Amino acid sequence: MTLRTISLVAFFSMIASAAPAQQPALSPPLVSTSGTAVIRVVPDLVDIRFEVEIRNADLTIARQEQSERALKVLAALRSAGIAETELQSSHVRISPNYTEFREETEKVKFYSVSQDFSCTLTDLKKLPDLIAAALAAGVTRVGSGDFRTSEVLKHREEARLKAIRAAKEKAITLAAQLGATVGKPYSIRERTSRENNDWEWSGGLTSNFVGTPAVTDIGTSSIFAPGTVDVSETVEVSFVLE
Repeated sequence: MTLRTISLVAFFSMIASAAPAQQPALSPPLVSTSGTAVIRVVPDLVDIRFEVEIRNADLTIARQEQSERALKVLAALRSAGIAETELQSSHVRISPNYTEFREETEKVKFYSVSQDFSCTLTDLKKLPDLIAAALAAGVTRVGSGDFRTSEVLKHREEARLKAIRAAKEKAITLAAQLGATVGKPYSIRERTSRENNDWEWSGGLTSNFVGTPAVTDIGTSSIFAPGTVDVSETVEVSFVLE
């Protein structure tokens, strides 16, 4: 290495050591709050799930009977006004059962052949009659139901605006107590919750109703009360303190 090269290396080393280290940018003083708003809406849609299960020691008989019942259930749902776009069925499940008196055995005691059906009803007054028609057609279990609103985007936007206002009002109150004022928003985070109003009608060959909606007489739709669904929004906001 020549003398000139050594001098240049030393020169640039001195410049590098003299340059101030870059400091990370400091965040401004902040006040962070959250606001939540809940809009209660009368639902106009309900998603329902049904099951058709057949148990028999003869697998061929079980499959045949399950298929016949499934066709009757689909026909009943269509006759009740369920559109094809709102109707769906699962694949057929086949399970051998080796249990007898709650103990495992080496021999198959029976086969379970089952299939699920789900649909969306747009006229809630027809819900009790729809359930009755499905049971009459051979449904062995009425599963959970989810009530929804077709205007969820509209109500979610309303909830979002109210949540933002609540977060800002809270920030202003907190800052005022400390002798400060709220400036521009520094960060915003949204947390969305789904509509919530679930019920379930469960059971085997006999069904017991469990849940919020009241269905006193399955054949009388006028006394069915779907209640409301909650459309909620939570917004977390950090404001710059001034």
